[in-house]
This record gives sequence, structure tokens and C-alpha cells, in this order.
Amino acid sequence: MAFVCALLVLGLSGLVGQIVLLREFLVVASGNELAIGVFLGNWLALEALGCFLAGRVWAKSERPAAAFALCQACFAVALPAALFAIRDLRALCGAAPGEALSLAAMFTVSLALLACVCVPHGALFALAGRMRQREDPGRENGGMIYGWETLGTLAGGLILTFWLIPRFQSFRIVLAVSTLDLLFCVMTLARAKEERSAKLWGLYGLGATAAAILALGPAAATLHRVSVQRQWPGSEVVFYDNSVYGNITVLKSEGQFTFLTDGKIATTSPVPDIESVEELAHFALLAQPRPDDVLVLGGGAGGLLREVLKHPVQRVDYAELDPLLLAALTRFAAPMTGGELQDPRVSVHAADGRLFVKGAARRYDVILIGALQPDSLQANRLLTMEFFALARTRLKPGGLLAFSLPGSTAFLEPDLASLNSCVLQAASGVFAVVRPIPGETNIFLASDEPGFNGLTAGLLIQRLRKRRIQTGFVGPEQLSLRLEEQWGRMFQRFLSPVAARAGINRDFNPRAVLHELADYNAMFSPGAARLFTWAELLTLPRLAAALVAVLLAALAWHGRRRRLSSFAAPLAIITTGFGGMVYNMALTFAFQALYGYVYLWIGLLISVFMAGAAGASLLFSCGTGPARRTFLGLETALVIFSAALPMTFQALAGAPVPDSLMKGAFLILCLVSGALTGAQFPLACRMPGPGMASLYSCDLLGGWLGATVGSAVLLPILGLRDVCFCVALLKLASLALCVAALPLAGRKT
Repeated sequence: MAFVCALLVLGLSGLVGQIVLLREFLVVASGNELAIGVFLGNWLALEALGCFLAGRVWAKSERPAAAFALCQACFAVALPAALFAIRDLRALCGAAPGEALSLAAMFTVSLALLACVCVPHGALFALAGRMRQREDPGRENGGMIYGWETLGTLAGGLILTFWLIPRFQSFRIVLAVSTLDLLFCVMTLARAKEERSAKLWGLYGLGATAAAILALGPAAATLHRVSVQRQWPGSEVVFYDNSVYGNITVLKSEGQFTFLTDGKIATTSPVPDIESVEELAHFALLAQPRPDDVLVLGGGAGGLLREVLKHPVQRVDYAELDPLLLAALTRFAAPMTGGELQDPRVSVHAADGRLFVKGAARRYDVILIGALQPDSLQANRLLTMEFFALARTRLKPGGLLAFSLPGSTAFLEPDLASLNSCVLQAASGVFAVVRPIPGETNIFLASDEPGFNGLTAGLLIQRLRKRRIQTGFVGPEQLSLRLEEQWGRMFQRFLSPVAARAGINRDFNPRAVLHELADYNAMFSPGAARLFTWAELLTLPRLAAALVAVLLAALAWHGRRRRLSSFAAPLAIITTGFGGMVYNMALTFAFQALYGYVYLWIGLLISVFMAGAAGASLLFSCGTGPARRTFLGLETALVIFSAALPMTFQALAGAPVPDSLMKGAFLILCLVSGALTGAQFPLACRMPGPGMASLYSCDLLGGWLGATVGSAVLLPILGLRDVCFCVALLKLASLALCVAALPLAGRKT
């Protein structure tokens, strides 16, 4: 029982540490969900390294319990240190407040940061196997250890999501985990009678006491305050808190308040970005002869609502995703912000914009999308073809939807042109008319009213004067300049060459996020930009052809040398690890595209995935006979599941399914994908080939490839459907190799 408890703590502490650090890393990465894949990939790679090294160094150790306790203590010390360091990453990378990190910087800094945490934690799995082997030399315990450790991750995810995160800040959580780990260092040594050491007991006991004092006392609050201030040097942090949607921070500098969501600047007060909010508001509302009912989706407070209210509107519904942002805006309200939100014509809704549109009972003359850059799935979900189709049903006859994207009056770089093109194509696939108004910020007016094609500057100027609107930037001269025909012709010349490459921005194929990241990395990380350019050449047929060529070469080599039998199971485990991570990330990204609050659900989704893996691993670890037939059956099931997953997504997204059932479907898919992934490990331990530690490293290596290549690169390029089909092809190749290479009977134990 003590050994099982140690395995549960091993899984629990790893998952809690992983999710807490991941949430903090998302703030540093400006909320970009592709950082999840980079972070988890590096976590798994370093865990695999730790497991591999421990398997080599301590494979025949006579003191595995002492080594286990040492590695667990190293993890306990490194975890709070890593949390402090992650909040200091922006300063270490030289990034200014609100500036996003490049893909290369995300990869490098997360790899360096996580090394001291993940390597000792990964070593614990191999050491647990060695401890068990000494107690029961004649039994293969890999599946049992894998199952109980994974069950611990389930417990950690549930406790973290539903109890720890809503009640405690990050430092209290990780210090509590460190206390638990150090206590189990003492218990591990106590259990191993031949390895007892009074000095080590005292050292680990003292460490556990110190960690508990830090966790429960004022020191945790002090560490939190100091680290947050270091995260935003040069400004006073006057507000810092987490909600289900992300992190909200308010900085104060020389009387100016800057409001940030997940590290990105949302608005400033009392002086906002007047130019962009005036252009979006006035071009849209002047294009509408009677803008009585207006809906603003995000970005309203801080100038946009004020400009809308200058028009003869009767009602403005303002939907802001995060109620915590609204609370911060109210708490640090300037006269302008307070006037916007307290105007009797404004109804403020603390609701996700997309879900608000889906459930709205009224129709609108104008719908304004306040977000400017689709640099995350959360922002992108308001600029997809599926959302445009939804918004179209909430417009009155002759109504219009307006949104903006980054632009340029001189030259649109190919990636920036592709960004504009993929969103324009998405809107054009829904609305009869989409009128671009090019500039430093491109404004797009989408409607089913044909008259918007003939919109002239004279008409807008006439309405501006008739409504007696006072503006600071958008006047008759600016209206005339922006609507000159030469800008429209030049804009089309920029977009025409990239239209085919750009694609169409969709929920499950977020092309805008890809092009936005490529454009950003082109400026700040040219190497990563070249990677994006090369990766865009990837297509499903090309990947399939390459995979078939590799498979035929491997089979030919095996036919001549008969050397694949010992490598078949590890290769299958690597591809299953790859597929498991792709399933997990596909479900995570799809959830974010549909609901927008994966910041809260990420722990639950991973936990349910781990629950399936734990249950299946424990179930299949009970067998002792030949495993070949069951192993090949699971390979076949993974092929079928990979091909069916995207079709399931499409069916659910297109059906009028209640949200409760939709979320339940996500959890069921996580459970099933985890079960299929976790069931193979104990079977592989009974197949010819490497031992438990090496197989575990293969599993983690596959997960790393799935996170970094599959999730961070292939998912945004190919989309969810084609990436899942790639996994199906990969598992089909793995199945063929196993059929050809594995002996007719698996190894008996």
C-alpha cells in the first residue's frame, strides 16, 4: 500500500506542477494556445530523458529507495523555483510588457526552465520499477506502475481544477506539493529497511517542515508579490488575478493604467488607442442609416463604446468574455470608462461573445468585433466561417458585421496578406458583400445588403455631419482618404497572389492564427518564420507518400535482415504516444475554439485522458500470457479511432447539441483516447524488446513529437481533420510493421 501511495503522489505532484507552470507559461506566451503544445512537448521530452538516464545509471542499483527519495526531493525544490523563474522570463528574454514571445523563444526558454523539474521527476518512474523489481524479481510490474502513477495524475487534475485553483494562488499550491513530496521521501526511506538513514530522514523531514511553513505562512504571499512585480518591471502592479478565462493584470505607470489579459494589452486608461477604436466604430455605424441596436463583442471598454454612443443608438449590448476584466475596469475606472459602462443605453454582459451571439434573442443593426489580432484560438473563434454564419442569423435585414485586422498602407507582407485573405474568404463564404477598407488597420464591413458595395465617402461624411459627431481622428478628410479606390485596388493586388495559400479560416483549421504567428515570427524570429514557410508545403497526400516510402523501406530491410522484431513494440509505443498527444491537443484546441475557456478546463481534460490511460493500463497489466493478438487489436482500434475523431467533431459542431452534452462528449472522447493510449504500455512490456524504462521513454518521446510537431506545427497548418488522418496513417504503418515483425506469440512472463 505504501508503494502504491508513493506512485499516486508521483502522478499527482507531476500533474499539479505541470498545470500550474503551464498556466503561468500561457501568460508569458500572451495566451497563445500553441504554447501548450510546446510546453507539454518539452515536459515530456525531459521526463523521457530523466527516465532513460535513471534506467541506465540505477538499473542494477542496490539502493533504489535512496535514489528515489533524492530525485523526489530535487523535484520538490525545483518546482517553486521554476514558478518564480517563469514569472521572470519576460525580463530574461528582453520582452516588453504586452510583447509576445516568438516560437523559438517559447521553445528555448521552456526547455531550459523545465529541465530542473522534469528530469528528476522522469527518473522516479525508472527508480520505482527498480524498487519493485528488487521486491518481486519474477514479475513484470511496468503496467502496474504506469497505471497507478497515471491514476495519481487523474487525482491531481481533479483536485487542482475544482479545489486548489479556485482557492489558492500558485505559490501556495506548489509549496503544498513540495511538502507532500518531501514527506514521501521520508516514507520511502522508512519502507526500505535496508536503506534507512537517520541523516536523510532528518534532512527530508526538515525540508518538509520548511515547505509547509512557507505554504501556510505569509512567505507564499511575499513570493507571489515579489515575482509578479518582477514579471512586469518598470510599472506598479496594482491588480493581478486569475479567472476561468485567463490572467488579468493591471499596471500603473505615470497615471496611466494598462489592462492586460494573459499578458496582452487589452486597453489603456485614461488615454486609449483613439485611432483604431474611432475607425472601427465610425466606419461601421456611418455605413448604417439607422444603427438603433448595436452589439459589441469584446474590446468595448476603453474607447470603443464611447465612440458608438456618439451615434443615435437606442441600445448597445456589450459582451465581454472575462468578468474579471470588467471588475478591474470598474475598480480602476477613468471618467471615460465609467461613462461608457454606466450609460443607460449600454447593457453589459459578462459572457463569451460567441456564446452570447448563439443564445441572443434579439437582432442587431450592427455587430462590432472588438478584437484586432487573431493571435490565439480564443480570439480567432470570432473570425471563423462558422462564427460568421452564426452572426449572420443575428443581424436585421440590411444589418452589417464589422471587424478589423492588422494592415499597412505601404506594403502587405505575404504572411500579413495571407492573414487578411483567409479571414476575408471566410466572411465572403457567408455574406453576400464584404467591403474592405484598407489602411494601417484594415476595416471589413460584411452584409447581405448589396448597397454596401457602392458605399462612398460623400455619404459617410453627410451622415457624420447630420449626426453632429465630434471626433478626434476620423473626420471628413480621413473618410475621403480611406475610401479612395486606389487603396482598394492595391489591397486586392496584395491578396490575389496569396489567396490559395492563405486558405479559409475555420474553427477546426485556424489559418488566421498560423498566419499571424508567421508574420510575428518573421519580424522577431526569422528562423521560426522559415520553419512556418517550409511547413506550409506539407499536405496530407505528401505526408502519406513519405510514410508509405518509409514503411516499404523498413519492410524490405526487415525481409533481408530480420531485425525489426525487437524494435516493433517500441516503434508502436512511440507512434501511440504521438497519437495520444495529438488526440489530447486536438480535443483541447477544439474545446477552446467552441467555448473559449480552456484555461480552466485544461487540467480536467488532461485528467480525464489520464483516467482512461490509468484504467486501461491497470486492466491490461493483470495478464501474463502472450500479448501479440491483443496488441495488434489495439493498433487496429487506434487506426479506427484516429479516422473517426475528426468526423465526430464535425458532427457535434454542426448539430444542435446542448452545451452540457457537448462538454460530456469532450470528456468521453478524452477518456476513450486515454484508454486506447494507455492500454498498449503494459502489453508492450510483455513483448520482445527493451525493458520498462526504455519503453516509458519511447512513450514520452512519442508524446514530445506529438506536442511539438503534431500540435504546435501540423494542427494549425493542416487542421484537425487532416492531422487526425495523419495519425491514422501513422498507426496503420505501425500496425503493418508489427504484423510483419512480431513473432506469433508474445513473450511470456
